[in-house]
Amino acid sequence: MINQTGSLAEIPYPRPPWQLGGESWVGVFKSPGAANVPIPLKPLINPHYLVVAIIRYLYGTLTYDEMIIGSVARYGWRIGLYVHHIWVDDISSMWGGRKIWGLNKEMANFSWNRNIVQVSDELGVIASISVDQEKSRFPAIWLPVPSFGHLDERWLFTLGSIKTNLGRAGMEINEWSQRFPYQALGRPSFSIAGKPFDMTFVAPKEL
Repeated sequence: MINQTGSLAEIPYPRPPWQLGGESWVGVFKSPGAANVPIPLKPLINPHYLVVAIIRYLYGTLTYDEMIIGSVARYGWRIGLYVHHIWVDDISSMWGGRKIWGLNKEMANFSWNRNIVQVSDELGVIASISVDQEKSRFPAIWLPVPSFGHLDERWLFTLGSIKTNLGRAGMEINEWSQRFPYQALGRPSFSIAGKPFDMTFVAPKEL
C-alpha cells in the first residue's frame, strides 16, 4: 500500500549525473481530450497526442519502475518532453526527481504479471499496460533525451543521453483511470522500445 506523498518525509537522494540502465517502452496515443502544456511552453505536436512511457531501471544509480504521461513541447528553439504526471516506486527517485529536475514525481505500485504491468496509487488503478519484453536484435544507437522541468518558479531543461537497442514495443493500454481530462486506450499511433538501454541524466540548466 502506497502512502500519500504528503506523509513521506524527504530523504537523501543521489546527486547528478544518474547512470541508469534497463528496459523502456514509449508510445504516442491519441486522446479525445487535449493535454495542454503550461505557458511559456508551446505544444510541438497536436495536444491530443499523449506520450506514455513505462520504464524499468534495473541497474545503475537507483533501481525502480516508472510511468510517465507527457507531451512534446518547445521553449524557444529547445524541444523536449513536458511531463504532466510521473510515478515511481522508489522514494529516493521521487525526491531526486522533484528537487533536481523539477519533476513532480509521485509514488505508485508497479505490479507485473508476465508482459502486463498494473500501475496504482492510493486513488486506485492508474493504468494497465501490455508490453513486448523480447530483447531487441538491432545494434545499439545513441539518442538525446531532452526534457523540461519546473522548480521554484524556474523552468529547467535537461539534455540527457541514451544508448539503446531499439525494438518492438507492443504497447497496449488495457485500463486507464478516469481521473485525467485526457484518455489513452488501446494501441498507440506510434511506439518504440529500448531493450536494453543505458541512460545518463545530467544536471538541468535554467531557462
